[in-house]
Amino acid sequence: MAINKAPDNLPKPVKAISETKIQDFINRGGKPTQALANTTGSVGTKSIKLIMTDSEMSTIKELRNRRPSRSRKIPISVHDWVIEAIQEKIERERKKYGVTSN
Repeated sequence: MAINKAPDNLPKPVKAISETKIQDFINRGGKPTQALANTTGSVGTKSIKLIMTDSEMSTIKELRNRRPSRSRKIPISVHDWVIEAIQEKIERERKKYGVTSN
C-alpha cells in the first residue's frame, strides 16, 4: 500500500474566537422576524385549531356539495366554506350591535 504526501493546498486552520466575543454577539440581540414583518404594513393572520364532530363535518360537506356553481366543477374547500361562514356571522353581529369595521 502506497503512502502519498499530503496536498499543499489544505485550508489554513481558523483562529478560535474568544468566548467573550461570542457572548457579546449573542447579547447584542436582534429583531425577531415577526417585528420585521409588521414593519412592511402587511395584514397579520392568526391560525386556530378547529375541532368539530363528524356529523358537523359531513353536514358542511353536504351543503358545500349542493351549492350551485356554474364555473366550478370542484366544490369550494371546507376551509373556504368555514371562512365564508365566519365572515357572514361577523357581518350579522356587526349589524346587530352597531359595530363599525376596523
